[in-house]
Amino acid sequence: MNHPRIVLNVVSNGLLFISLFNVVNPQPTISEIVPPNNTSNGSTVNHMLLLRDNLFDAYGSVYVRPVRDGKSTTVVTFRMLLHSLLDMDTKNQRFKISTWVKMTWRDEFLQWNSSEYGGIDVIHVPAASVWRPDITLHSNTEDTFELVKPDTFVELRPEGTVVWYVPIIYGSTCLQHVRYFPFDRQECTMKFSSWAYDGAALEPQAEAGADAEQIRFAENGVWSFISVTNEVITEYFPCCPEPYYHLEFTIVFQRNAGFYVTYLILPCCFLSALSLLVFLLPPDCGEKLTLSITNLLALVVFQQLIAETMPPNGNELPLLGTYFLAMIIMVCVSVVGTVLVISISHNSTQMHPWIKTLFLDVLSKVVCLKVDMDTEGSEPTPHKMTNGSTSFDEGNLNSGYNELSAVTNTDNGISSMTSTDPNIAKILRIMAFMKNEMVSQSDKENRQLLWKQVSKVIDRCLFIILVIYALAISLTIGTYIYMGSETVQEHDE
Repeated sequence: MNHPRIVLNVVSNGLLFISLFNVVNPQPTISEIVPPNNTSNGSTVNHMLLLRDNLFDAYGSVYVRPVRDGKSTTVVTFRMLLHSLLDMDTKNQRFKISTWVKMTWRDEFLQWNSSEYGGIDVIHVPAASVWRPDITLHSNTEDTFELVKPDTFVELRPEGTVVWYVPIIYGSTCLQHVRYFPFDRQECTMKFSSWAYDGAALEPQAEAGADAEQIRFAENGVWSFISVTNEVITEYFPCCPEPYYHLEFTIVFQRNAGFYVTYLILPCCFLSALSLLVFLLPPDCGEKLTLSITNLLALVVFQQLIAETMPPNGNELPLLGTYFLAMIIMVCVSVVGTVLVISISHNSTQMHPWIKTLFLDVLSKVVCLKVDMDTEGSEPTPHKMTNGSTSFDEGNLNSGYNELSAVTNTDNGISSMTSTDPNIAKILRIMAFMKNEMVSQSDKENRQLLWKQVSKVIDRCLFIILVIYALAISLTIGTYIYMGSETVQEHDE
């Protein structure tokens, strides 16, 4: 078998062909591709590699502050631009924001003469390869502290200036002021400082100028960005004579109230109006109580929705919750009044004169309600009593009873006819009983009509009182919220 020898000959011939081709057509070298010129890309890359090697060959630990004199202070300029509000947790009083942070400081071990390296005045190196200030958010609420992009770079300049641009997601506490909810403004304060160094070693400063202006913010539809201010605060502690510097950022957000007005405030107003319309129904209408209880349950549900959103802060209660509570009290009074009116409308007892005078003579005129006063002292109206298939008319019964009584009337009330015919006496007794029952029923209905008139007056009185109450509460709380929110805006401005 000569297959291995054939394969070896083919490979050898191929290698020989490639070698001869390279001799005839030689490949260009790096010097031929990139001519030795200081302005060429190849020279710039070479100078940059050489500069980086020279800088970091002698660079020390990234955990040691980059100063030659340990008593000197490293000044760190801090700038934070808000990109977006990720979450505003009103109930737990915290918020989360996405920011673009810029920190600038001077590293005395990262200096060079740009003329010696082809005029290079800026290079970028991984942030993990240099010392970085430990500017920390004190009011952090995240498990991982700051969420920093891991593979960031820093910008180095010849005089030793280090600029670090990094996107960071901060989670911080934010004390909520919900008194004027949902027309409230929230001021969230974030305090930054070095966690390891005192003020003698590291001094944070806020960047000023056009580069520090907040010009980009992604609106989220619920909160609007108003302003951000910063301030450097110096503190001294009994333990240490050195000062400690804190950089405080105060961010102001305005809540957009359109959603809450549409889905909370207006439905509450409509339910309150329906609760008042209960008193316009007839007193003996059984749906009055059902409507009142339904409105009460709906208002309680709305109040629970607000309570689930608000923080459990006993020092500052939202005025909107107070308004809902006032409306719930009004509906409770409406339910009690409805029960009272229904009970009175079915009453048939004898009415006291002072009740008739108070409600039917005085209050009916005050509330402009016309009542029917013809039921008092009027003759009983004709009624019919039905017994099986037999119908008795009260007028006919009275006429027949009077005629029969005239015929059979004697001094002792019993005539000889009745004594001889006991059926006539029985008929007379039955007719007298039926007449008394009809008269009694007529009197009962007349008393009930009077009580129904009283219940109508009470209905009208409750309607007027609760309308005044609802308007007063609405105007008072609405004015208070408006004036309070305007005062807060003027204070922020």
